[in-house]
Amino acid sequence: MKKWILGATVSGIAIFFLLKNFDLKEFERIKGNIRWEFFVLLIFTNLWAFIPFSLRWYFLLEKKISLWAAFVSSVTGVGLNMVLPARGGDVVRLLINKNDSGLPLPNLVSKLFLEKVMDLGTVVIVGAVALIFLGLGEAKNLSLILVSGAVIVLMIIALISLRLFLEPIRNLFRKLFSIINKQSLYEDKLDHHLVEFSDFLRGDKLLKPLLFCFPTWVLGYAVSYWVTGKLIGMDFTAMECLLFIFVGAMGVAIPSAPSGIGVFHASVISGFILIGRDPGEGFVYATVVHLAQFVILTTLALILYFVWNLTSKDKKSLS
Repeated sequence: MKKWILGATVSGIAIFFLLKNFDLKEFERIKGNIRWEFFVLLIFTNLWAFIPFSLRWYFLLEKKISLWAAFVSSVTGVGLNMVLPARGGDVVRLLINKNDSGLPLPNLVSKLFLEKVMDLGTVVIVGAVALIFLGLGEAKNLSLILVSGAVIVLMIIALISLRLFLEPIRNLFRKLFSIINKQSLYEDKLDHHLVEFSDFLRGDKLLKPLLFCFPTWVLGYAVSYWVTGKLIGMDFTAMECLLFIFVGAMGVAIPSAPSGIGVFHASVISGFILIGRDPGEGFVYATVVHLAQFVILTTLALILYFVWNLTSKDKKSLS
């Protein structure tokens, strides 16, 4: 509840400053420029983006679910994250996969954490490449990259250490938690995650999920961003789309209301400012991207969740 209140407050503040600094008449600039044929294409590009996303999840779960279940749960999870607080869509995704795979929930939570680490690392690399190729490699622009990169390096060091020194690390945590009389908390809530992480951090298990990280963002989400621009008559280069993905992803990493409303807009506007484009244009673009994804992904999530519910009930009745 506290996390939801904090997120809603952050989004509220962001929306206040956006509305204070940008006139809603900015949207008049897209009058007569909307090309509805690109909206149909946008639906397909959103579905396309979930193909590598779902394959990565399929291999993260070591093929314990079907490809269809991986696709349904991935779309459902991301779509419901647009409307449910505290990443509620991810909870739904885990529940779907728990029923289909038979894997214990702690195992699934561990894999979800690994997925988020992979996404963060991928986005940072994509952002760095975009900044460099766009000629924006100034110190002030690379500060966020350096901070994010430091976080990634620390995560990688922690995961490698966990793989190589599992037992000493477990013993260390037991001692630390026993000092504060919370050993049962460690044993019940944290220890199994350490074991899961360590077991999965092997080349044969980790390689395939990693291979789908860049296709998810570069060939998936970036294409959707490009198509959204075409929808409202804005042309962007591939590198500009990658930059928008980077700043948008970093923005929604901040605690905020469902779907990152407000902070996502502010982040994308910062991307427009970086490449020297009109921030008012960025306000319009960010709003259209957010609204299109909300409508498309939420609708697809509800449809696929309904289909999954029907098929899962049919399977139970036949068994």
